[in-house]
Amino acid sequence: MKETMKLVYVASPYSGISVAKDENQRRQYAKKIAIRECQKVIDAGYEPISPVLAFCDVFDEGDRERVMNACLELLSHCSYIYYAKSVYSKDSAGMKAEKRYARELGITELEFE
Repeated sequence: MKETMKLVYVASPYSGISVAKDENQRRQYAKKIAIRECQKVIDAGYEPISPVLAFCDVFDEGDRERVMNACLELLSHCSYIYYAKSVYSKDSAGMKAEKRYARELGITELEFE
């Protein structure tokens, strides 16, 4: 029997990145944060799922509701959630929504150094 992958949803900021001068710079910052946090998940022996890396260059900010719905669908298929350690995380409306939904689903939160 095939062992199930330990999928971890990596919640990281996007629209909450207030230092960005424009949308292109916001994307770059968001991807950099997401890649760094995904590496922590990999180093801990899990498989990361990052909506920022999956959707960042596919949709634009006008598709926010559609993207958030897709994010929550991805989250529902993961066993764990990990919240990115970033100064922008606390102001991220998307991460707050992901946290609420993960709690509703009973998804285990992981923490790494």
